[in-house]
Amino acid sequence: MPTPVDRRVTERAGNRFAACRRHGQESTDPVETLDLIAVGDVSLVCQEGKYPFEHVARYLRAGDILFGNLETALSDTHPTAEKEVTLGVPPSRAEYLRRAGFDIVSIANNHTLDCGPEGLSQTLAALREQGIRFVGAGDSSSPKRHEITERRGLRVGFLAYCEDRISNLPAGMFVNRIERPTIFEHVHGLRSQCDVIVVSLHWGIEYVHYPSPQQIRLARELIRHGVTLVLGHHPHVVQGVEQIGAGLIAYSLGSFQFEPRKEEARHSFILHARIGARGMEGYNVVPAHISEGLHPRRVRGGHRREMLRFIERISTPIREDRITESWWFEQAGPTYLVDSLRAWVARVRKYGVRHLMPFMRWLASGFTVKCCLGLLRTRIGRHE
Repeated sequence: MPTPVDRRVTERAGNRFAACRRHGQESTDPVETLDLIAVGDVSLVCQEGKYPFEHVARYLRAGDILFGNLETALSDTHPTAEKEVTLGVPPSRAEYLRRAGFDIVSIANNHTLDCGPEGLSQTLAALREQGIRFVGAGDSSSPKRHEITERRGLRVGFLAYCEDRISNLPAGMFVNRIERPTIFEHVHGLRSQCDVIVVSLHWGIEYVHYPSPQQIRLARELIRHGVTLVLGHHPHVVQGVEQIGAGLIAYSLGSFQFEPRKEEARHSFILHARIGARGMEGYNVVPAHISEGLHPRRVRGGHRREMLRFIERISTPIREDRITESWWFEQAGPTYLVDSLRAWVARVRKYGVRHLMPFMRWLASGFTVKCCLGLLRTRIGRHE
């Protein structure tokens, strides 16, 4: 959680922001520090197509770089993916991202191909039209797997990956998957080109407030290999924050502008990081809440303090190395099993018996079995 120094990031930034930039304009300030603002999942699904960022746009536009996870296809084609939830909105809604000040978005997530390859092509075209950079997926006209942007004398490299299994992509298209050797190859390739490296990871289990031991190991190893900031998303709820030397890990930023299927999914945070050539100089956690109409708002007063205490509480087991595999499956198992079973039932009902075989493979998988054992331990009182 923020120390007194970390909390002063926003206070100090106030004066500097006034002279910083409007979207698309780079500051000529020679001081080699920048303010990066990051948010979690954004769907651009909103009531009556209304602009969803009106309550937070002023704060989002205050930084030098604004990053988020775009978790939808920007496409006018009907979703083709056969799963419980598919996401696709008109390409024109990319304008909302530009108006809010987004500089770069990750499009490596489990909804990237909800509208098929054509939907991905339309997504890329819509982002390019609005001047928004993207990372994590692309086509033959965007062959590089990273993006580099320069602000305030610092070159910042972005990489993005997802856990989803992507198959049957046409030649020339790609979606970066979380594969350890590939990620480290990309990181090492960027180190000589950048002062700062940011890695976005779409990972974890939905509605679970703790990262797995495997996630923790990977994130920490990335920091040791020169990554300054690791940004996690996908669980739709917040997870802990951990600073290691000059690097910072936000295991899940939560859903920023996304339909909340559970009440806890209404809560997220905006991460405000001050970064220099030597790494993190401070950070601030800014609690946010999804209000009616799917409009994110900053949280004030007592609710803000309560949210900060909660993030501190779920961060502590991470920092103290108390998250074991057995304990984590006890936390994740009940939620994962209930939500996954519901999703499989919905798929079979909607798309037919051809989904029964994949369901059986899922049921017999090692991960599902470990979740069942974790659930059993909590029921019989033999948990850690």
